[in-house]
Amino acid sequence: MEEPKTSGRILKLLLVVSLGVNLAIGGLALGVWAFDKPRRPQSPDAVVFLSYALPKEHRDALREQLVSRRAELRANRAALGSLRQQMIKALQAEPFDISKVREILQRQRERFLALGELAHSALLERIAMLTPEERAIYVESLKRQARRARRDKTR
Repeated sequence: MEEPKTSGRILKLLLVVSLGVNLAIGGLALGVWAFDKPRRPQSPDAVVFLSYALPKEHRDALREQLVSRRAELRANRAALGSLRQQMIKALQAEPFDISKVREILQRQRERFLALGELAHSALLERIAMLTPEERAIYVESLKRQARRARRDKTR
């Protein structure tokens, strides 16, 4: 018996959402690691947007904090790679079992959320360390980014 067409559409939507979350978190990790100067973030992810506005010494410390957890990040990436392979097998399986795909997507979601939590907690720790003067600079930087984002949307 064939699955209804809506199951295929739901599956495609879930895969697109999963890919989007993966790219956002990957962008954060690469951005924090690779860039010394703040650049306008292209990602809509709040952690990326908020981390770029931090004063330089706090951005550097945040990068170091994430680099120090490299083993944990690698383990999560390896697990996501394994889940990707499991997804491919589940999509190719006959008979097709949507519940298996749902389970794999749930496990992927849990991994993505764990990565996001790592980034969020590191950012929160940095914000808590800001002096009142640094917080004022941070607020101004966030306002500039918001104005740029609004200006870019109207173009």
